[in-house]
Amino acid sequence: MRAGPDLRIALAAALGLGLAVPTAAAALTPEEEIGKRIYFEGRGAGAPIVAFFGRDDVRMPAILVPCANCHGHDGLGRPEGGMEPTPTTWQYLTKPYGHRHPNGRTHRPFDADSVIAMLAVGVDPDGNDLDPLMPRYQMDPDDFDALIAYLKRLDTDLDPGLSGTAIRIGTLLPRGGGYGAIGTAVDATIRGYFDDINAAGGIFGRRLELVVAEFADDRAETVANARRLVEENGGVFAVLSAFALGVERDVFEVFEAAGVPQIDPVTLFAGHRDLPSEHAFFLLSGLPDQARAMVAYAARHVEPAPRTSTIVIPPSDIYDGVARALVDQARRNGWAAPTVLRLAADRGSIGQAVTELRGGAVDVVYFFGDTSVLGRLAAEAAARDWHPRLFLSGPTAGRTVFALPAAFDGRVHLTYPNLPEDQSAAGREEFQALRERHALSSGHLASQVRSLAAAKVLVEGLRRGGRSVTRAGLVTQIERLDKFDTGQLPALSFGSNRRVGARGAHVLTVDLGAGRFKPEAVWVEVE
Repeated sequence: MRAGPDLRIALAAALGLGLAVPTAAAALTPEEEIGKRIYFEGRGAGAPIVAFFGRDDVRMPAILVPCANCHGHDGLGRPEGGMEPTPTTWQYLTKPYGHRHPNGRTHRPFDADSVIAMLAVGVDPDGNDLDPLMPRYQMDPDDFDALIAYLKRLDTDLDPGLSGTAIRIGTLLPRGGGYGAIGTAVDATIRGYFDDINAAGGIFGRRLELVVAEFADDRAETVANARRLVEENGGVFAVLSAFALGVERDVFEVFEAAGVPQIDPVTLFAGHRDLPSEHAFFLLSGLPDQARAMVAYAARHVEPAPRTSTIVIPPSDIYDGVARALVDQARRNGWAAPTVLRLAADRGSIGQAVTELRGGAVDVVYFFGDTSVLGRLAAEAAARDWHPRLFLSGPTAGRTVFALPAAFDGRVHLTYPNLPEDQSAAGREEFQALRERHALSSGHLASQVRSLAAAKVLVEGLRRGGRSVTRAGLVTQIERLDKFDTGQLPALSFGSNRRVGARGAHVLTVDLGAGRFKPEAVWVEVE
C-alpha cells in the first residue's frame, strides 16, 4: 500500500506519541499469517490479488507491488522516488485525533472499514481521493480481513530473538581442545563490549544478550548445537563471530535456512561462492580473495614479470574454489591460467612434481595445504637449483616458512587479511580500555580485535535499523556500510553483491636470514 504526497506524515511525529514498548508477541494466528503473506508477497488465500494504478486503472499482479515494497517491513514507510509512503501500523492509522496533512487537508482516523475502502477504492475516511500512485487492490473479502488482522499485529510481529527489552545475539564457540582458549577470549570480548553498550542504555532501550552454543569436536554435535541456537528459547536475532572452521557448509545451511544474519563467521573461506551465505557478512578476506591478492601482487610488484605459474593443492577438493579464484584473477591480469597440481605428501610424488615444474620453467608457485609438504618441495627444488617464487596464506602457514632453504630468501610471500598496524591509534586505545575494564585475556589478541570489530558492525547495523529493526532490515543496513571504520581493521564496505568488507590482503616477504618478515608490507586490494 502506498499513499501520495498529500498523506505525508513525518516519522518524527509518529515517534513522538509515546509509543508503548512492544513485548515478545504471541505466534500469529492462521488469519494473521495469511495477512502477513499478503503484506509481504501480495498473495492471499483466495483468488490472485490484482493491483490497479492511476486514473486509467493500469492492472498488474499484486505479487509485483506488495504493501511492503513501499511501506517497509516495519510499516513505517520509506521515501522513494520523491514519494513518502505513509506509515501503515495500526496505531498510526487509528490515532484518535485523526490526520492532518501538509496541504492542510484533514480526515478522521481509520477503522477497519475505511482501511478496506482505502485499499479497494483509494479514498481516505472522509472520502478524499488518495494519490494515483497508491495502488487499489482487488481481493477476496476474507483476504481483506486477513490483511487488516495482520496490520493490527505489524508493529509487534517481531523476529526471533527480539523482544521489547532485549536483542538475543548468538555465537558458536569452542570450549575445549586446541581452539578452546580462542573461544574463551572471543566470548569475553563480546560480552565486555555488550556490557558497555547496555550500561549506556542499550540499543533503543533494548539490552544485548549473548547466547553461546558449543563448537564441538564432533561435526554432528556442532550442527545440532547451531540448530538449537536458532530454534530453542525464542531463537536468536543474529549470529556473531560463530566458529565454523571445517563445518562451514553444514553450519551456514542451518543459519541460512532460519534467515539469521551472520556477522563475520570464522572460516578460511570467507566469500567463497559455494558457501550458502546470503545473509552472511565477512569482515576480512578468506582464501579465495587472498589467492586473488597473490596474483595481483605478482603482476604489480614482481620483476621480471613471472611467465609460468602453477597452483599446488592437496589431492582433496577442499581448495578447488580457491584455485578457481586464482585462475580467474590471472586471466583478469591478462596472464595465462596457472596449471593446477594436486600434490600428495609422499616423497616420490614431491620429487616427480619438482621434475615436472622445473622442466616447465615454472617461476611462481601458489601453495595451499600442509606447509610440511611445502618444506619438502622447497628442499627438493633447492637441491636441483630451481627457486620459484612461493606464495601462501599467512594464517595457515605456520613457522615452517622460516626454515625454508636460504636460496629462497626474498622469494617467499605470505598474505594476511589484516595486520596489527590496521588498528588506528584511537582503535588501540579503545581496545586497551575494553581489555582493562573487563580483565580480558592477554592471549589471542588478534581474535579479540576481530570479534570487537564484528560486534561494532553489528551494533552499527542495529542502530541504523532503528527501534523497529528486523533481520531483513539489519541485512539492508549492513549492506549500506561504506568505508566503515571500526578502528580495529581496514575500512569495511559492503553491498547487496559484496559480502566481504575489506577485499584484499597484506603481502609480506620472508627474510630467511633473519628469521622474520621484511619490514615492508604491501596492501593489495582486489575486486
